[in-house]
Amino acid sequence: MVYARDHVENVLSFEASGALKDASLIMRDRETDSWWSIMAGEAIGGALEGTALRELPIGQKTTWGDWQARHADTRVLSIDGKTHVEENVYAGYFATPKTYLDLTPEDDRLSPKTPIFAFRWRGRPHAVPYTAITGGGLFALGEDEGCVYLERPAGARLLESTRAVHVAPSLLGAPSQCDADTKARVRAALRDEEAGGGEETGLARLTGFDTYWYVWAPQNEGTRILE
Repeated sequence: MVYARDHVENVLSFEASGALKDASLIMRDRETDSWWSIMAGEAIGGALEGTALRELPIGQKTTWGDWQARHADTRVLSIDGKTHVEENVYAGYFATPKTYLDLTPEDDRLSPKTPIFAFRWRGRPHAVPYTAITGGGLFALGEDEGCVYLERPAGARLLESTRAVHVAPSLLGAPSQCDADTKARVRAALRDEEAGGGEETGLARLTGFDTYWYVWAPQNEGTRILE
């Protein structure tokens, strides 16, 4: 995820604080020394406590192979001449159902290490298990609120981003429905290079990020699970 730096009258410089909350990163800013939770989406301490983070729809997780295929001239930063590590230090973590420090959320609607796509819509947190979006899934948000289309290819790794768009009510027809016909139209629009998922088509990039249930749930009480 990528967050905007402008808050109140400050342009903030975010950096890692060295702290974790419920296994997720806590940032701090140099200007006000406020502490920011990326999972709660707001400052949890300091002068700007309670101020919401504003997520920008530009973040994307991908693999080096896919990135290099699109940007062959990419420059790779190095540390002492090394551009990568030979072993994936997180391989064991991804391969086991164990959570960090064996943390378990009180909300047990999903198993702790269920991979999810998480987002906020009109102030309410939402989560969708990967099992519901492999190959593409369309989910209703509410009356006159449109739908969300989420897609992950089969076999995609956790380090790859979920494709997420909001489908405006105007694209759903009358009566408004998030059904198979709508899903087909959304897929066709996304395949159309000229459409590009812009607002002109009734589609817009949806902010959010991929994580585990046990990391998201403790800081987002009342999360609505879409399945």
